[in-house]
Amino acid sequence: MSEQQLAIFAGKDPVGVLGRSELQARTYLFNYLPTAEEPQAISLTMPILPDQYHFQQGVHPIFQMNLPEGELREMLRNSFQKTVQNFDDLSLLAIVGHSQIGRVRIAEMGEQPRELPLQSVQDLQTYAGSEDLFMSLLQRFGRYSGISGVQPKVLIRDQATVATALQELEQISYKDSTHIVKAWNPERFPQLAANEYFCLKAAHYAGLEVPEFELAAQGRLLIVKRFDLDGKGGYLGFEDFCVLNGLATDDKYVGSYQDLALRIRQFVSPHRVHDALEQFFLSLALTCTVGNGDAHLKNFGVIYANPETEVSLAPAYDIVSTTPYIPNDSLALLLGNSKQFPTRLELISFARRFCSLTERRTNQLLDWVVHGVESALPELIAYQKEHAEFVQLGERMQAVWQRGLASLRS
Repeated sequence: MSEQQLAIFAGKDPVGVLGRSELQARTYLFNYLPTAEEPQAISLTMPILPDQYHFQQGVHPIFQMNLPEGELREMLRNSFQKTVQNFDDLSLLAIVGHSQIGRVRIAEMGEQPRELPLQSVQDLQTYAGSEDLFMSLLQRFGRYSGISGVQPKVLIRDQATVATALQELEQISYKDSTHIVKAWNPERFPQLAANEYFCLKAAHYAGLEVPEFELAAQGRLLIVKRFDLDGKGGYLGFEDFCVLNGLATDDKYVGSYQDLALRIRQFVSPHRVHDALEQFFLSLALTCTVGNGDAHLKNFGVIYANPETEVSLAPAYDIVSTTPYIPNDSLALLLGNSKQFPTRLELISFARRFCSLTERRTNQLLDWVVHGVESALPELIAYQKEHAEFVQLGERMQAVWQRGLASLRS
């Protein structure tokens, strides 16, 4: 390995070392410590071995998973590239790895992951000022935000959540973030926070498990509670399907939904596979109905306490209607041999062939999707009437959702 190395933690425990290869460009090496045990494996795809794990397309997928993209990455690059030599993915991990989704933490050698400063979610909920609240959050929490996605977002640590945990557990807990705060670029995707809010509402009404979420700061922010909090002051393991497929983040649009169903069978605990496939199909059907063309490999994942315990499909997350912004948008992955949004019959065929669902159960799940979207629509319309800035997008979302419902009913 090269001189620059990072300490890798599974929860509170140091388990390995990550560094650059001195022999091959853009190749990174990871070694477990001799003391690491199986429950401390950093990924379901990387069991404890004495050999090195090397990856040639940047850092290993489990480390790529939470690398910032879009505006957050650009802000961090501009802030640190003058003081950090050879600014690359390893450099970025050294900055944001202290706080990221899942239970893996990263720090400089000889150091412990840093504790995040506190922020009141309640203050964000009621914020009515005119200054750019999200830019302030970005400047304050950007360096603590190991989270992927091109949508502007940061991780924060809510003081009320920490205080409640302290009272119940009698110890300082959740030293990492507890919530994700999402904003939107007014030029590319205006009103995206409200868009995702109503999509998550539809998902909830359809019977999908979703994280706690709320629209805040007069629609400028979407606040989502992390679903990987373990209830004991720590964090569950989380891996998206780029990691489980051994793919770099840039390959998140490679593959098919039938591949995802296969991976669910492979990685989810056997007694949870049936429920996981039902939830996966329900999520896919909802995605099609609301016109979401961005349900790629990183928008599905699994959670677990540690790799030796049971593995479950993660709650549904990152659901948005992309078609109102991109009228000719298509599915992110192949469904069958096509990326066109499917008909009801095509969804039924997919459910039977790849999710082992009966036609009767599939029809019931599709009825749930109809119920979910129809239940969220009146709330979307009411919000549109009260927020003039949402009217244009709201009208387009209504049209897309109605087309999706018509397809499900046909």
